[in-house]
Amino acid sequence: MMSLPWPWRHRNQVVFIFLVLSVLASIILIRYSMRIPLQEREDMHQLGDELFSSHRYHRHQVVNLSSTNSSHEQQELTVSPISLPTANSQIQHEYMELSVSPNAHSLGVVAPEFISSTLDWWPLGTEGWGNASVINADLSHPNLVSAAKGLSPFFLRIGGSQADEIIYSIPQRNEGNASSTDDLKKCKEKPQKCLTSDPWDEVLDFASRSGARIVFTIAYVRHTRDSEGKNDQKDWDSSNAKEFIEYTANSIHAKLGTIFGFELGNELRHKGKITNVTRLVYAYKELRQIVDEIWGKDERKHYHKPNILGPASTGKSETANLVAELGPSLQYVSYHKYHGGGKDPKLTEYARDPSFYSHPVKLSGPGEAVKKMTNNSALWIGEGAMAYNSGRQGVTDSFLGSLWFTNLLGALAKTKPIAHSVYCRQALLGGYYELISHETLIPNPDYWVAYLWKTIVGSKAIGPIHSPQRADSLKLSSRFTFGCCERPSRDSVLIHSFCAKSHGDVVFVVINISESKAIKLNVTMGEKRTEYLLSPNKDGYQSREVLLNGRLMSIENGLVPEVRGILRERNEQAHIPPISIAFLVVHGTEVKECLRSNDTADVLSTKAK
Repeated sequence: MMSLPWPWRHRNQVVFIFLVLSVLASIILIRYSMRIPLQEREDMHQLGDELFSSHRYHRHQVVNLSSTNSSHEQQELTVSPISLPTANSQIQHEYMELSVSPNAHSLGVVAPEFISSTLDWWPLGTEGWGNASVINADLSHPNLVSAAKGLSPFFLRIGGSQADEIIYSIPQRNEGNASSTDDLKKCKEKPQKCLTSDPWDEVLDFASRSGARIVFTIAYVRHTRDSEGKNDQKDWDSSNAKEFIEYTANSIHAKLGTIFGFELGNELRHKGKITNVTRLVYAYKELRQIVDEIWGKDERKHYHKPNILGPASTGKSETANLVAELGPSLQYVSYHKYHGGGKDPKLTEYARDPSFYSHPVKLSGPGEAVKKMTNNSALWIGEGAMAYNSGRQGVTDSFLGSLWFTNLLGALAKTKPIAHSVYCRQALLGGYYELISHETLIPNPDYWVAYLWKTIVGSKAIGPIHSPQRADSLKLSSRFTFGCCERPSRDSVLIHSFCAKSHGDVVFVVINISESKAIKLNVTMGEKRTEYLLSPNKDGYQSREVLLNGRLMSIENGLVPEVRGILRERNEQAHIPPISIAFLVVHGTEVKECLRSNDTADVLSTKAK
């Protein structure tokens, strides 16, 4: 009789040994996996998802949509698949479909300088400002100049709370004039409130090099004080302003058109700085006469003549009342808007609440005031940020602030009855809301939002956005933002649609403010699309570093990185992880509004020149 093979004769022992080895292997695997940090384990799962969904493994198609090349020329990069950050291991997923009709409407048009910025006057020693003032900032640093170029074209508004206290000390001052002598004495006592020709020339040079045009706030309050220092006691003394304007007009920058316009005074009705509006009306007329006279001489007749902007006010009713009085003198209406207080300890909590993102709904008042004017002035927010009092560290300089900032940009382009054509973000340097750190000159997250927006998003907001998963999508998207403002207590996914910079394309701006929900999107229109995903590098909401499609964004040796996206097929699903911002550029859409010329946007920035 033939004996059975050894494994069969001792099958019970073999099974026992196999079970023991299996248990030991499981224990070892569990102990090893516990040593891997939770985030790394999540990233490994995400990496697997990305590999599975991309079908490209180690090679992606990318498209460059920078302003210098808007073609769909494809390039290949050898890169690792993107591992997207997640907030925790309990991630929920929501599925959505998105599209806009070929007959989508234009909901608003903004200027090419839509995203602009500011410089302020806060002196050394002011918390959060350091050397960021107009007088002290190093505006020649190559990293700063390069970063500013990334925002071009833009307006650089020079103003702020201290603007009404600044003395202009320029070479041709009349030393024998009594008021001039007094001003020069004060300049020596408080140099931080004295603008001399050297820093002013540096500001003008910086603007020209970076592609900015200046809006300058002329001091008003200090020139209405009486001998006892009381405000608004006499008519505005324009002599110091006239000398400053004359000096500026003699600069080469006048020929270059660097000075876009002037304002008179900063938030003049705030806290009762002035009460006599009639006196202010006459002062605005006088400012217009000064500019007309100086730019009406000789060859200056052929230069760009600066515009008059104002009232640089705060508050809905205050702005409406001042616009009604000053209307004939204004070519552009500008006002200031903040949405919270930087010293409020609950600002972080507010900024993580979806209801906080509904604030742009309240911005109809100034537009209604502008509509009543006969000269059809454009509407600006001449100074604005999430929070006043210099913002709040860890909020307005973090990725949390960027989620809010992105949504605000989308909403401002669609405000009724007219869109906000320009938003001057406070500040380029200084405070905790600065776009670029004045200490390190490293861009904060909001800078990268602005930079990407400038590169990709066009001037025309369109809608409505269609989504079968949102029964009320038509109603929502025809107003301010899809997924916001009608039901703010629930929505954590905010979506805007614009014509892209590349002709005929549509861009969806998708903002996911949730910590625990990821979005799976099917874009049911167009042919292919290019994806740009901004996400925090680390620290979640509080991160001050930003990844674009998994690559850390930074400025090195004066070079701003090229914007590159990932080319996807129409049938590929877009994955929007928690705490992220996606720009989805859809090609071949045949949306009629996006196939038309964007000349309207140019009119917004060039009219009244």
